[in-house]
Amino acid sequence: MRLVPDVNALAIQLIEDHPGHRYVAEQLVPALQGEHTLVSFGYLPLRVQWVLEDLDFSTVEARNAVSSLLEYPLESVVVETRTVQRAYEISAEKNHDVYDCFYIAIAREANADRIVTTDRDFEALCEDESFEYTNPVPEDVLKKFHRF
Repeated sequence: MRLVPDVNALAIQLIEDHPGHRYVAEQLVPALQGEHTLVSFGYLPLRVQWVLEDLDFSTVEARNAVSSLLEYPLESVVVETRTVQRAYEISAEKNHDVYDCFYIAIAREANADRIVTTDRDFEALCEDESFEYTNPVPEDVLKKFHRF
């Protein structure tokens, strides 16, 4: 199983007291343990740190959390200009924002089996793709996210 997590899923994985942590962990921990492949791309860990800092983690705490994440087995996909161009093409084709479509482009290039995210928009985005979408967090728990 090849998993492409989005930035929020990876950040939530690192926050044990986050309301969605246990649900995201069910999806990502097998990959972190090497049972599946966790697919990342160059600057994703940097974005995870930014999300953690935006959630009021200190820079040191965020850096340490991301550094610990980088100790796990990750397959890094090289993002080239063509990847970004494909994201824009997908964005135009699906009439959706390019940031989410970038994950679609990465998943296609990485031959992924699943995108793991807490973003419900991916359900429609992944309908006609060769990979599936999963948002493991129940709706009632997602409602608590804005309060976190």
